[in-house]
Amino acid sequence: MQIIIKKHAVIMLICFTFSANAQLFEVKSEKQIAELGLTKEGNNQSMSVPDEIISSDSVPPVESKSSMDKLNNIKNAIEWYMKYFPVPYASYSSETNFLFGVSKYNAFTLNKGDKTDSITQPSSVNAFGYFTLNSQQKIALESNLMFKNNKSLWTMNLYLTNYPLQYYGVGNNTNTEDKRTLITSDWQISSSYLIKTWHKWYVGPSFDFYDYYKVELDEGDQPLPSDSVYLANNMGNQGALGIKVQMEGRDNRLNAKSGIYIDAGYHIFRKELGSDYKYNYFHGDFRYYITPFRKITFATQLKTESKQGDVPVQSLAFLGGDYSMRGTYFGRYRDKVSFVTELEMRFPVYWIFSGVLFNSIGQVAPKYSDMAFKNFHYNYGLGLRVKVDSKNDVNLRFDYGISSDQQFFIINFAEAF
Repeated sequence: MQIIIKKHAVIMLICFTFSANAQLFEVKSEKQIAELGLTKEGNNQSMSVPDEIISSDSVPPVESKSSMDKLNNIKNAIEWYMKYFPVPYASYSSETNFLFGVSKYNAFTLNKGDKTDSITQPSSVNAFGYFTLNSQQKIALESNLMFKNNKSLWTMNLYLTNYPLQYYGVGNNTNTEDKRTLITSDWQISSSYLIKTWHKWYVGPSFDFYDYYKVELDEGDQPLPSDSVYLANNMGNQGALGIKVQMEGRDNRLNAKSGIYIDAGYHIFRKELGSDYKYNYFHGDFRYYITPFRKITFATQLKTESKQGDVPVQSLAFLGGDYSMRGTYFGRYRDKVSFVTELEMRFPVYWIFSGVLFNSIGQVAPKYSDMAFKNFHYNYGLGLRVKVDSKNDVNLRFDYGISSDQQFFIINFAEAF
C-alpha cells in the first residue's frame, strides 16, 4: 500500500485556525474597549486598557496542534507500519499448545506509475506463517492481481501445512461430543488467469494441485462407524483443470460499498492431471453491495459448492471459518454440497474505527435434493474494523461470531466478503 502524507495541508489548517482565533480575539477585544468608552491615543494607536481586559482569563488558550491533527499523525504512523512490517500474533489451544505467527498484507495498484489512472482496481498480496510448541506449522502466500485498466486478473495461492484440525465427522448433524483431532500434512497450489471479454465479465482457465502425504486421526482418537469410510482412503494427490467465469462490478474489490460480484467455476479432478481421485467440483459465489444511507453499507452473499465423485474427507464442502459462518469452526459441518447465505451491515464509528453486524445461515448435504429449510444452521455476530490503508480502503478486522454451540474470535485483513 502507498501512504501519502500531505504535510502542507496540515500546516495550512493550523495556520488557518491560528488566524481565525487571532481575528476573533481582536474583534472581541475592540468591542469590549468600545463598550468601556476607551479610545486610542495618537497616531501610534496606543491605548490605556484596564487590567481585566488583558488578564489571562480573557485570552483563549491556543494549542499548537489540534486533537484531530494528533489522531491523523497516529493514523499515518499505523499505516506506515502496516506498509513495511508484519503483524505478530499468538494464541493457545489444546490441539496446538501455544501458537506464534506473523501476517503481512499489502494492497497496491498495478498501473505502472500512471497517476492519471483512476480505473484500475487494487491488487493485494497476503502472506502469513505460524508455528506451535507441538512442532506444527503453516505457511501461506495468497495473491490477487488486477492488471492495468482491469484487462485481466491473476490469482495464485500457495500453502504448506503440517497442522491439526478439529474433526466432527461428516454430515449436517454432527455433535460437539464427537470432536477429534485430524492431523494433515500437505502442500497446495491453486491458480487462475482470467481475461476481460465483455464489459465487466472475465473468463479463463484454472489449475489446482494438492499433495496430502498425511491425513489421520490423532493418537487416542478413534473413528466412528459413521465416518470410517471417509477416513479409510484420503492421502495422495489431487490435480484438476477448470474454467472460471467472473463478473467484477464492485466499486472497490477490497472493500466494496456498491456493486455486484459473481464468481463461478467448474473443475475436474482426473488421473491424467496427476490426481489419485476422480471427482467434479462446482462453486458459485454471488455478492451484492449497497449504501442507501450515508456511509452505512449493506453487503449480502450467497455461496454454494458441489463435489461429486470420489472426494477425500479433507476436501469435502465445508461450513465455517474466517470468511463464512464465522461462528462455526472451519469444517465443523462437511459433505458433498454446501449452501450459505450471509448479510452484513457496515457502519462508521469514529476516526479510523468502524463496526459491522452480521448473520448467516448454511447447511451441508450429500446432494441438493436432500436440503431442507429446517436443517439450516445459523450464525450471528459483530465486529470492529481499524483502517490500515486509507488509499485502498483496507481494514484490519476483528470479528466475534456466535452459533448455537460455538463461539469464535477472528483477526484478519480485509472484509470477509
